[in-house]
Amino acid sequence: MRRSGTRIEDYDEIAGARRAATLATYGHQPGGPARAAEAIITVTEAEQPPLSLPLGEVAYDVAQDRLDSLRTSFDAWRELTLGADHPTTSA
Repeated sequence: MRRSGTRIEDYDEIAGARRAATLATYGHQPGGPARAAEAIITVTEAEQPPLSLPLGEVAYDVAQDRLDSLRTSFDAWRELTLGADHPTTSA
């Protein structure tokens, strides 16, 4: 990881803590860039590629949580949503 050689003491309280946290995890982040690239290439060659492709466990979990949230919201507002259609009439 590249860092500036200049350290400003006034920022140590905030930037210093961030720097320490970054250094503690550097090189141990989840995800593999080469594996992600392979997945992207596979998708580009697919006959029917997905509209969205969360890469990695964290991205997948975030996407699943978002889908669950959307489903809950849609279900809660179903009646109002469907009520926006023109009323059906039988002749």
